[in-house]
Formats: sequence, C-alpha cells, structure tokens
Amino acid sequence: MEQEIPQKLSYKAVIFDLDGTLYDNTKLPRFIVLHSLFHLRLLAVERLCRHHMSGRYYGTKGLTYQELFRRMSAMSGRSVSTVSKWFWDTYMPLQVKMLQRHFHKKPWVDETLRTLREKGVKLACFSEYSFIREKLKAIGISPDAFDYIIDAPTAGGCKPCRKAFMYVAKKINCYPSDILVVGDREDTDGAGAESANMQFYKVPKEDTEKIDIWN
Repeated sequence: MEQEIPQKLSYKAVIFDLDGTLYDNTKLPRFIVLHSLFHLRLLAVERLCRHHMSGRYYGTKGLTYQELFRRMSAMSGRSVSTVSKWFWDTYMPLQVKMLQRHFHKKPWVDETLRTLREKGVKLACFSEYSFIREKLKAIGISPDAFDYIIDAPTAGGCKPCRKAFMYVAKKINCYPSDILVVGDREDTDGAGAESANMQFYKVPKEDTEKIDIWN
C-alpha cells in the first residue's frame, strides 16, 4: 500500500548527512585501509585528530582545515604541507574512487528527494568531509538534487558543533525549528540537531524502500 504523505509537513527544510546516511558506509574504512598501506600512520592520525576536534568551532574560511593539518603535523612528525597534500591529493580522491567501485545510494533516496522537492522543501547535504559533489556522483546521486551542499569544516567546525549547524540554517534561510536533520549517528547528526533546536530523524541501518520522515 502506498504510504500517505501529509499535505503539511512539520519542517520547511531537510539537512541530509552523507556518509552512512545516503549510502551504507560500513565497509568503507576497510577499503580505505587496504588501499592506504603506505599511509596507515597518516590515516590513523587523521581519524584521531578529527575525534579530538569533534564538536568544536574554529571559524569559517578554512580555519578548521588549518587546525586539522596543524594537529596532524604535530602528531605525525610530518610537515603541514605534506599532510595537507596527502589529504587533498590522495585521501579524499581515494574515498571517491572506493565509492565509485563498491558503493551505491540507498533505495529510498531518489523517491524521498523527489517528493520533498515537489512539496517545496529546501534540501541540503551537510557532510563532515569535503568532496561532497564528487562523492554524491560516485554513489549515483546528482548534486543538483540539493539546493545547498556544505561541508562541516567550511561551516566552521566538526559535527556536532552547534555553530556549524546554525551556519547551515542561515545559509538555507530557515529557522532551526523548521529544519529536519536526517542522519545515521545520534552523537554527531543528532547531537548537532538538538543543540541547534532542529528536529532529527535517524535512518535505519538496513536498506529500506522508504523512510518515515513525514510526520
């Protein structure tokens, strides 16, 4: 039976997380490690530094990336330029390549985005990492499906930083209470939404044809 969708939704905009939300990223770390055997130290350092930076605000205009590379340099003993080059020229393109080879969007994505757009809901993709457009294309989603594409460092911090979520709200020109955040993690997407007074929906781990975000 076709799901009945209310004519009036309780939100005017939806912010979608990318990794783990629009596709199942469970196996991505394994593929990344297998193709990063010569860079395992940098890979581990990057993840640890991001963990330490979680929820903090550093300001826009690239300051979050500057802090990430400064921390990675100090922890790895390599220069800032070296870790920066590895991140932009090796690590992020590798993520895109692995997505192209092994991953695909979840079954509910196309219909959900189409229905929301038909109802005039503003759509944003808000990811912890950069290369969002490239990653969307890699899993079979057109970047044009979203009105706004924003990475957390550009917004000033790492999830669940409140100011980063508020930055997105300002970009899409909506009151936070009129925004629904759709994500896979309560400690990042959920906590960020709560701190910014936004609604939150956690996607199911299993592949489903529909998600129940209509109430």
